Amino acid sequence: MARIYICSTLANDQLYQNWTNHEGGLHIAGDKVLIKGGTGVANDRIVTPLGVMTEINDAELSVLESNAVFKLHRDGGFVTVQKRNADPEKIAGDMNLNDPSAPKTPADYSDGGDGLKLAS
Repeated sequence: MARIYICSTLANDQLYQNWTNHEGGLHIAGDKVLIKGGTGVANDRIVTPLGVMTEINDAELSVLESNAVFKLHRDGGFVTVQKRNADPEKIAGDMNLNDPSAPKTPADYSDGGDGLKLAS
């Protein structure tokens, strides 16, 4: 079974859950895949990664490819599918790093007349 790698530049872990529609409009939880996040968030070693890699298999990739939210994240440049393991920092350099849920940093603020400036 081939190993596949998902690189993410999202700040949070993402649980991609598929649903099955049943009679009466009832939605039943189907397959799900967890993709690790953490870009821009300091971990327990005070390291702030630029990208995070999650290893998955072919079956999990099939689940992701049928998930509408995963497709939005992929098309938006927040996740990418890799066929081989590589340094997530290098891959993330070409990806979208503007996750709106990421923590704010001093670089996010400026004194552009809007009063948003971090205290020094």
